[in-house]
Amino acid sequence: MTEHHAISRRAFTLGLGLAALSPLASLPETATLGIPLRAAFADDAATASVSLDKFVIRLRPAGYFRTASVNQDGNIKGNVCHLFNDGTSSKLILERVLTDADNTNWYAIRTLLNFEEHKKTGYSIWSVDGDSDKDGKVIHVWNGEYDKKPSRAFAFERQLNGTYIIRDRTNEKKDINYLAIEKDGKDQDNNKICHKRKDIPWELELVGYDMGKINTTVRSIDWTTYSSYVDGPCWMKYVDNNKFLDELSIPGTHDSGTCSVDNDTEPQSSQAKCQQDYIPTQLLEGVRYFDIRLGKGENPGIDHGACYLLKKDGNFMHLSDVIGYFNTFLSENPTEALIMLVSRGNDEATDESLTTALGKVFDENPDLFYTSSRIPTLGEVRGKIVLLRRFGLAGNSVSSHTWGLDLTQWDDKIAAHTDSTSMCLVRDERGFEAVGKTGDEEPYCTKVYAQDHYECTGTDKIGWVDMALQETTKLARIMVDVEDNDGAKVKVLEHSWCINYTSCTNYKQGSNPFTAARVVNEHLYKSQYINSTGNESTKEDCLKHIGIIASDFVDAALARSIYQRNYDAKHKQTVSYYLPTRMRMTYGDSLSDASLQDGKTVGEGYFRLVDSSSTLNVADSGSKFVEYVDVDALGNETVTGLRGSVPIYIDRRALTPHFEGLEGLKVGEDVRAKITALLDGKLETDACTAQLEFMHDANGAPGTAMAEGEAFTAGTYWVRAKGLLGDAAQNYTLASDGAASFAVAASGNAGGDGTGTDSGTGPNAGSADKNGKGKSSAGKLAGTGDGSGIAAGLAAAAVATTAVGAAMLVNDHESDEGASE
Repeated sequence: MTEHHAISRRAFTLGLGLAALSPLASLPETATLGIPLRAAFADDAATASVSLDKFVIRLRPAGYFRTASVNQDGNIKGNVCHLFNDGTSSKLILERVLTDADNTNWYAIRTLLNFEEHKKTGYSIWSVDGDSDKDGKVIHVWNGEYDKKPSRAFAFERQLNGTYIIRDRTNEKKDINYLAIEKDGKDQDNNKICHKRKDIPWELELVGYDMGKINTTVRSIDWTTYSSYVDGPCWMKYVDNNKFLDELSIPGTHDSGTCSVDNDTEPQSSQAKCQQDYIPTQLLEGVRYFDIRLGKGENPGIDHGACYLLKKDGNFMHLSDVIGYFNTFLSENPTEALIMLVSRGNDEATDESLTTALGKVFDENPDLFYTSSRIPTLGEVRGKIVLLRRFGLAGNSVSSHTWGLDLTQWDDKIAAHTDSTSMCLVRDERGFEAVGKTGDEEPYCTKVYAQDHYECTGTDKIGWVDMALQETTKLARIMVDVEDNDGAKVKVLEHSWCINYTSCTNYKQGSNPFTAARVVNEHLYKSQYINSTGNESTKEDCLKHIGIIASDFVDAALARSIYQRNYDAKHKQTVSYYLPTRMRMTYGDSLSDASLQDGKTVGEGYFRLVDSSSTLNVADSGSKFVEYVDVDALGNETVTGLRGSVPIYIDRRALTPHFEGLEGLKVGEDVRAKITALLDGKLETDACTAQLEFMHDANGAPGTAMAEGEAFTAGTYWVRAKGLLGDAAQNYTLASDGAASFAVAASGNAGGDGTGTDSGTGPNAGSADKNGKGKSSAGKLAGTGDGSGIAAGLAAAAVATTAVGAAMLVNDHESDEGASE
């Protein structure tokens, strides 16, 4: 943040960030569709839009950090849609193309190839590869307008917790295809977006409109109605009035206006772009700290060094625009308070020009600002802007106003502070100020600690960010002396702003704000101060405030992970999971894999038996006591209070018999003893074997059954599984009898060709236990109650062992990401 002056612009190679997971936080009670309607974030309406038509959105699987994007941020036909960390093609436009008789709206999804919503370059449409209805087919982009193909229309079904289930129109009459990801549970770059038979919840951000009004900003009423992050505009509503602002965890943005920069390149190569959303959207996302740099003029332009910043319509942004954004937002959300740090953005601005310009703003908005140096309580400043300043006072306006906390020594203090083990004390101000309506002066002590190490790579920045998080949580308020005009000392409790800038760049090492943010923001998500790691030693860290976190390329998910730390038990979160009315599973499967009727799980969460980890038998069908285990995106498990008795129906597991010992059989041998059966799919420890029946051949098909003890002569015979035997047989059924033919040779011959003909109804490629125990080719299956599912070794029937079958499998795979339609 300490950079102020001309910034060189060079192109750099885009570096990939680290993979990270973000927590799936349950949404608050306001997430339901029955929320009270707030006034609009515009003057023309007080009701929500009737649909998602023409909204610019971001989309991510619920609880994930990464968002839906396009491979290489391109619009070449066939480029695959996938998850990516801050991909510049992450902004999508929804275009309503059809409404069914049941009022289901269907949308075409178009991709913008940059963060600046007024630039419509690279306008491409999402489509299912090959217009296929097959499970697992990837989504890619295609050129042109919506052409009524089912693979290019998607329905967004909002859930009670604010997430969305998204489906396309392919194969609707048979199987529903839901928008999903190729690798479940993998919040990693390049995880392809596809459609599957099984749905996953998605989180949606509203970041803009495409309504022909290119400078229109999203209204609060639309955000709370359609966004998955419904607390963004009003999270301070749930914080106690008596909390001091330095006791809160506050999301902020560095160089807040830099979403669109005059005559600058795209984020991958820019040294000036630091944000992906315009200021009005940042407000709705939950950002409450804004870093505003002012340039020249009576109504100064907003700048970043030599670069002046633009609004969504492409015109220059001025101080009056920013104050307008803040004023409108606070009038619509009066429970909120904003913090604005004002600085000189370049040498074209002077202390006097900024003092004069800001004095005019004070005159025009006499009740909008809090300009005391004392840190206030939230109750004192709801509906106001708390002013911090990094410019000196000069000119005729100085005596007319108070000017907020003086931080003009920020740059010098930060430059002199090279200790990476402590935050920099930028300001220690003590004095007396009038408090309340009585005007009585009371002592105060305000300190400002900052971490603003800027010239480094994202990897190097991580240590500074972590240090500041740790220092903030450890900071203890103490009583200090404040001296009055007569030299008398008064004891007062100190208060401290802690401001942690996570932004950085180092063009000499190939870094810029964008590439650095990809690394630092992920790390921030994974930090023990944001997410509990499950260790008792770090859980307490998540209960402490972490001050102001000012970051680059902030979105609603990052902001939420910070502001939710301010909630106490009084602000109840709605559960996004609930008990089913019935569960159905196959014997041997985990209860976590059971199908649910009317119930719901989130992410990797699952139901399990209470006080039991045993495998449920078919005979155990009936009501069982279950509980829900919530699993966050980091894999931490929490047993919730959601418990109840649920009917569970257990179906028999189907087994496929395979025969061994069919080769080299001769007259006079105990043929029945040599032929054994493998039951594919059986739990390894279960006592279950196949009951075999031998038959004569009837013109290439099974004929009459052989009598017990009947001798084998030279010729062709058949064997099949007639049934199942053993204590566990009740839990299984035969998928087929597996009938297979075999030859018995005269005792002096080699046994014909030595192979079974395998012309029966079941495959016969397996090996069998010589004792006839039906040793399974599967690994050991997990217990039903432990939530871990079947072991991965459960073998499927061998249906693709021929060259033709293998070729069919190869042809069914994606040959490349740019498959033609």
